[in-house]
Amino acid sequence: MSRTYQSAHRRMLVDMHIPDWDPGFLARYDPAEMARNFDRAHVSAVMLYCKSHLGLCYWPTRAGRMHGGIGGRDMVGELCTELRARKLGVCAYYSIVFDNWAVQTHPEWAQRPISGANPFELSRYGICCQNNPEYRAYEMAQLGDLLSRYQFDAMFLDMIFWPMICGCDHCRERFRREAGKEIPKIVDWTSPDWCEFQTARERWSSELTRDLMARARELCPAIALTHNLAPALSNWVLAQPISASIHDTFVAGDLYGDRIEQLFVSKLLLHLSETRPAEFMTSVCSDLSDHVRVKSEPQMRAQAMAACATSSAFLFIDAIDPSGTVNPDVYDRVGQVFTETEPYERFIGGDPIEDVAVYFSGDSQMDFAENGTAAASVAGSSARYPHLAAVRGACRALQRAQIPFGVITRRQLAELSRFRVLVMPNVLRMDGEEAGAIRDYVRGGGRLYASRYTSLVETAGRRRDNFMLEEIFGASYLAEEEGAFVYLKPAENRAAEIIAPQKFISCRISHGTPAKPLCGMPRLHPNFAARSLFTLSVPYGYPARGTVADHRWASIHSSPPWTDLPNPAIVENDFGGGRAIYSAASIEALEGEAVANLFVNIIRNLLDNNLSFTADTHPAVWMNAFHQREHGRVMISLLNFQEDLPPAPVPARIAVRSPAGKRFTSLNLAPSGNSLEFTLGSDGVLRAELDSVGLLTILLANYE
Repeated sequence: MSRTYQSAHRRMLVDMHIPDWDPGFLARYDPAEMARNFDRAHVSAVMLYCKSHLGLCYWPTRAGRMHGGIGGRDMVGELCTELRARKLGVCAYYSIVFDNWAVQTHPEWAQRPISGANPFELSRYGICCQNNPEYRAYEMAQLGDLLSRYQFDAMFLDMIFWPMICGCDHCRERFRREAGKEIPKIVDWTSPDWCEFQTARERWSSELTRDLMARARELCPAIALTHNLAPALSNWVLAQPISASIHDTFVAGDLYGDRIEQLFVSKLLLHLSETRPAEFMTSVCSDLSDHVRVKSEPQMRAQAMAACATSSAFLFIDAIDPSGTVNPDVYDRVGQVFTETEPYERFIGGDPIEDVAVYFSGDSQMDFAENGTAAASVAGSSARYPHLAAVRGACRALQRAQIPFGVITRRQLAELSRFRVLVMPNVLRMDGEEAGAIRDYVRGGGRLYASRYTSLVETAGRRRDNFMLEEIFGASYLAEEEGAFVYLKPAENRAAEIIAPQKFISCRISHGTPAKPLCGMPRLHPNFAARSLFTLSVPYGYPARGTVADHRWASIHSSPPWTDLPNPAIVENDFGGGRAIYSAASIEALEGEAVANLFVNIIRNLLDNNLSFTADTHPAVWMNAFHQREHGRVMISLLNFQEDLPPAPVPARIAVRSPAGKRFTSLNLAPSGNSLEFTLGSDGVLRAELDSVGLLTILLANYE
């Protein structure tokens, strides 16, 4: 019997964004040969192309256009037959919004920049407007045609986002109808009008995703559906909301960043996906723009093993040659990697064990530095924004310290009590629902760390005079820092010991010019009841930078601390049955030994240094644990993901607390099943020593 796509862990996709204006394009494409290459890759499921960004289809569609280079053959049907014969799971790939044929055939369907420029003069991509009713009808008809012909296990809808701020007649009319106003001309995150427009853009994307999936489920009730998560992690321009994951059966996304991105996204997927495993996708080449530079086998192996370590499915993306062939040696390399990951598959899964929740805010994927920018001048999206830098920094520090953590979104607001500590890393915009949930969480005994501008600006665009969570923070907003550098000075011996041998924590606010409002760091009121852990110090002549002609500086290269101020910078406060630590600086986003030690010690303090699991090992090791109730065990993974690969083996001493009311009885190595020695303390904590952790070690701690 064929396995379903969702039950498979070793997956592959071959990109086929090939035009048909040259008769040689895809002339050598052979579904049977492609299936044999998938055999070489040792996959258990395949995502296959049905429609590319060109808008060209690989089946005899009755809506739109079939690719002209495949001789009228039903490539979708032929490849499906080959894959089913091999009992492989099958997922359909289908491009939305990006459709060159549609734009060229129906220019009126195209997105139009609000600047009025022609977006396609210098671009390869034809972009359709989600709000054009004729375009939407075309997609619904084509989707219906595809799904009435073939039985897929799953379908992946790609590119449901806005590559530009569209100012076409349909977008303008819809916003005018819904909001009673025109599209704003200025980006301003403290303007209700601008925030309302951005909310509308995101809602439009989510509604199109919902409607397409409803149509697919109407035609194929059992099909598993997902859409590409990756654009939802970029900044606001793409306007694909992360909340649209609520429409997915499982969550998937193609990512091409570093190992911290994979760590963050893998943790996020666990809480966004309705069913598991979620799918982490990445290319066999260095990125999608480089067709031939293949990743090293150690890098491919590390990324695939990282998916095992976080109980995710893994998908490699290759790209077909214009002639329709692929490099079979690449498939041999993928096959070697998947041969090594396969033995772990039956041991992964379960509920992640997490003491700390790092909050990722879909409303904070922006930057107050953009305020005042003409909307017509916005050129494109960015994967860099202050909130993401703080989230990544928090994930990096917690991983290196082997503190159990996960990444959550507002979908988990009703479940905050599951976590002992909540981290709110520079959450730039919040609403009353979020503030209320956090207030209830801390009042009920939860612990909170928050930084910088968290809760100062409402999602709807209102900048408040004080933090929404003022009484929880024990801190009151006073003003904005105006200089380039400020310093955090320990207010007690314990804080001084944590950052030693440094005497201060340095915070760069700007590079020589005054920061724009809400782009630097808040100054806190000096007279407030919370206990100060750090206070503020500023350089000589602050806030002036100083020049050759004046005397408002003390060192030519730097701006050392000079004046100690009474204003708190990091405060600790009891609230109800819980406790909070607030930092005016997003220290989790900063680099350096002292600041990393400080952030980790803050989290350990909030946890009362009582962790569900931890390890004494190399900081590159990712330690994760999953409670597998149906098997009566805890699965423990140790991934040695060093920067230079393959990793040098390292020793590890682990400690794992047993689930409530349970007692560990054995510890086994997967997949061999070999028993390992361990000790069990009176506190129920299992302790074991591993002489050598290679790339991936999976342990099974069985209990009764």
